Amino acid sequence: MPGARSKSRKRKKKLLSEADLLELGRQHFAKDFPNPSRQGCPPRIALQLLAEDPHKADNSVLNHVSSCSPCYRDYSHFLQARKRKLRSKSTKNE
Repeated sequence: MPGARSKSRKRKKKLLSEADLLELGRQHFAKDFPNPSRQGCPPRIALQLLAEDPHKADNSVLNHVSSCSPCYRDYSHFLQARKRKLRSKSTKNE
Protein backbone atom coordinates (compact mmCIF):
# COMPACT_ATOMS: atom_id res chain seq x y z
CA MET A 1 0.00 0.00 0.00
CA PRO A 2 1.27 3.46 -0.73
CA GLY A 3 2.31 5.33 2.38
CA ALA A 4 2.26 2.21 4.53
CA ARG A 5 5.22 1.64 6.71
CA SER A 6 7.34 -1.31 5.96
CA LYS A 7 8.74 -3.38 8.76
CA SER A 8 11.78 -1.70 10.15
CA ARG A 9 14.89 -3.66 9.62
CA LYS A 10 17.10 -4.08 12.59
CA ARG A 11 20.56 -2.92 11.81
CA LYS A 12 23.40 -4.89 13.18
CA LYS A 13 25.70 -2.49 14.96
CA LYS A 14 29.36 -3.11 14.56
CA LEU A 15 31.06 -3.21 17.95
CA LEU A 16 34.15 -1.10 18.34
CA SER A 17 37.34 -2.85 19.25
CA GLU A 18 39.21 -1.66 22.32
CA ALA A 19 41.82 -0.03 20.09
CA ASP A 20 39.12 1.78 18.08
CA LEU A 21 37.45 2.99 21.25
CA LEU A 22 40.73 4.29 22.66
CA GLU A 23 41.49 6.08 19.39
CA LEU A 24 38.04 7.64 19.39
CA GLY A 25 38.69 8.94 22.91
CA ARG A 26 42.09 10.32 21.92
CA GLN A 27 40.59 12.14 18.97
CA HIS A 28 37.81 13.53 21.15
CA PHE A 29 40.19 14.99 23.72
CA ALA A 30 42.59 16.21 21.03
CA LYS A 31 39.99 18.12 19.00
CA ASP A 32 36.72 18.75 20.80
CA PHE A 33 37.93 21.17 23.50
CA PRO A 34 39.56 24.09 21.65
CA ASN A 35 41.26 26.75 23.69
CA PRO A 36 43.02 28.96 21.13
CA SER A 37 43.95 31.62 23.66
CA ARG A 38 45.29 28.91 26.02
CA GLN A 39 43.32 30.46 28.87
CA GLY A 40 43.93 28.81 32.24
CA CYS A 41 46.59 26.46 30.89
CA PRO A 42 49.27 25.16 33.26
CA PRO A 43 52.94 25.60 32.38
CA ARG A 44 54.38 23.03 29.96
CA ILE A 45 56.62 21.70 32.74
CA ALA A 46 53.47 20.71 34.67
CA LEU A 47 52.21 18.77 31.62
CA GLN A 48 55.60 17.09 31.31
CA LEU A 49 55.53 16.10 35.00
CA LEU A 50 52.05 14.61 34.52
CA ALA A 51 53.41 12.46 31.69
CA GLU A 52 56.64 11.45 33.39
CA ASP A 53 55.56 11.03 37.01
CA PRO A 54 51.77 11.29 37.38
CA HIS A 55 51.86 10.62 41.15
CA LYS A 56 53.81 13.85 41.67
CA ALA A 57 51.59 15.93 39.37
CA ASP A 58 48.85 18.16 40.66
CA ASN A 59 45.32 16.81 40.10
CA SER A 60 44.26 20.17 38.69
CA VAL A 61 46.62 19.60 35.74
CA LEU A 62 44.94 16.29 34.93
CA ASN A 63 41.52 17.93 35.21
CA HIS A 64 42.63 20.71 32.88
CA VAL A 65 44.05 18.28 30.32
CA SER A 66 40.69 16.54 30.15
CA SER A 67 38.99 19.76 29.02
CA CYS A 68 41.65 21.54 26.93
CA SER A 69 42.65 20.04 23.59
CA PRO A 70 45.92 21.99 23.18
CA CYS A 71 47.12 20.83 26.61
CA TYR A 72 45.94 17.28 25.92
CA ARG A 73 47.99 17.26 22.71
CA ASP A 74 51.07 18.62 24.53
CA TYR A 75 50.62 16.05 27.30
CA SER A 76 50.26 13.29 24.69
CA HIS A 77 53.53 14.34 23.05
CA PHE A 78 55.33 14.25 26.41
CA LEU A 79 53.79 10.84 27.14
CA GLN A 80 54.89 9.42 23.77
CA ALA A 81 58.42 10.75 24.33
CA ARG A 82 58.45 9.07 27.75
CA LYS A 83 57.33 5.76 26.24
CA ARG A 84 60.02 5.95 23.53
CA LYS A 85 62.65 6.69 26.18
CA LEU A 86 61.56 3.71 28.29
CA ARG A 87 61.54 1.39 25.25
CA SER A 88 64.99 2.61 24.29
CA LYS A 89 66.33 1.89 27.78
CA SER A 90 64.81 -1.59 27.84
CA THR A 91 66.35 -2.55 24.50
CA LYS A 92 69.77 -1.32 25.65
CA ASN A 93 69.55 -3.50 28.76
CA GLU A 94 68.76 -6.67 26.83
